[in-house]
Amino acid sequence: MVESRSIQSVLIVVVVTVVAAWLGVAVVTNQSETLLKVAGVLLLAISLLLGRRIWLLMIFFTALNLPLIRGFTSMQLGQGLFIGFCVLLFFVRRLKVRTTWGELEFWMIMVAACIAQAYVRNPVGLNIFGGASVGARPYFVTGLAFLAGWVMSILVVPPGEVKWAARLTIFGTFLGIPLVELRTRAGLATIGVESGGGRVAWLGSSSLCLLRWLVSRVSPLRSLVRPFAFLVLLAGVAAAAGSGYRNYVAAAGLTLAFGVYYHHGVGSTFVAVLVGICLIGVLAVLNLVAPLPGTMQRALSPLPGTWEDRYVRDSERSTEWRLEMWEAALFTDDWIKNKTLGDGLGMTRSELQRMESLSEGGGDFAEGTSGLTIQQENMMITGSYHSGPVQTIRTVGYVGLVVLMLAMIRLAVHMHRLVKLSRGTEWFPVVLFLVLPNLILPIQFTFVFGEFDAACEFLFFGFGITRLMANNLPLRRQAASLAEAGPTPRGIVGRLPAVAVARATP
Repeated sequence: MVESRSIQSVLIVVVVTVVAAWLGVAVVTNQSETLLKVAGVLLLAISLLLGRRIWLLMIFFTALNLPLIRGFTSMQLGQGLFIGFCVLLFFVRRLKVRTTWGELEFWMIMVAACIAQAYVRNPVGLNIFGGASVGARPYFVTGLAFLAGWVMSILVVPPGEVKWAARLTIFGTFLGIPLVELRTRAGLATIGVESGGGRVAWLGSSSLCLLRWLVSRVSPLRSLVRPFAFLVLLAGVAAAAGSGYRNYVAAAGLTLAFGVYYHHGVGSTFVAVLVGICLIGVLAVLNLVAPLPGTMQRALSPLPGTWEDRYVRDSERSTEWRLEMWEAALFTDDWIKNKTLGDGLGMTRSELQRMESLSEGGGDFAEGTSGLTIQQENMMITGSYHSGPVQTIRTVGYVGLVVLMLAMIRLAVHMHRLVKLSRGTEWFPVVLFLVLPNLILPIQFTFVFGEFDAACEFLFFGFGITRLMANNLPLRRQAASLAEAGPTPRGIVGRLPAVAVARATP
């Protein structure tokens, strides 16, 4: 035994020495290629060490959302590693799974079928390394999300790992911000600050993550009287407004409203709305004394206040700009050929040629061939309508829109039951944190801003995490034991009983 261990130690020393020598030579000759190879080897080693916990790496990479090569992000990398290693572990019988079939599985299959029929009717080849709107890459990315969500839904994991999923989501979100900034400063990308009015996208995404964490731990109403929680609330709201994006402000408001509802009930939600109106009034008065930054005023311009006219007019023009595109898309046959079943993801070759000819005709605000601006026509050719329902009609038609909306609503209902069942247990903060994006998705997608492919990715991920929590967390047992102990008294703001017995997802 001692001799065997000595041989292993000698072999390890030899291998490490050879690898170190190779790295020393390679770094001097070709630094970037060597670093990529080392990163790849380390990633595979980490995946092997994680084993069946590889799903946590996918959660982390999804939150990281770091752009990689050819338009792919760390999310697709994490999904690919997760699916590949799960298949290997399954065949060597090292992966425990529990398959179920219920309503959610039916709706996921229906959404996937709508996408598949769009691809069959509008074939774009098999090239997944083309542009974001040309070739099969949009279908590949959506299909990868579908498979990852489905595999995650059948996993059997220890309950404690679900808490790690929430922690890694927070860590990945905030780690991704400096990494993207470093990537930008290195000249590898020009993202972060948008060209329109100095808007900052990462402020919006970080604000939503911060507010999700806050409302999962403490009620937004009670955070008003707790110094640390109030500072977190203030930072989250300020970041959402400072991003310059109206959709982030709307998402932040919905996150806080849902947080109040799940902590206190419907009555307190109306109280929270009144508090929000008062805070908007305070901001309006403050804006008269010391004008807020332009990005904040632009993001808040849809709300009543004392915002500068130029930001209000800019908001109105933006709304009119979108309405013109929606009207042309829905009431003419120039932009959507099959409104029943859709025209599929991406662009055809003829549409690409049309966009190239438009780009040669002048600037973005020059008049195009249909009376709209060239910028509007280019956006419509690529399917970027700034509207979830309209883009869905363009992709999978009215039939697909109905299926997608029903799937999102039914998933939100199952998530709602899961949150209610977790009330009063140690799992309530984790469950609420992980399901909040999908709870607000139907409202955000329909009335604020949405994209079909992003909505599908959210849907498939939400399905996977919902099934994983329903199958692995001891919610029914803990809820039953707490129910036997009796309900807790209501709080000063109408807090519901600590245990809300609800039907769990099947």
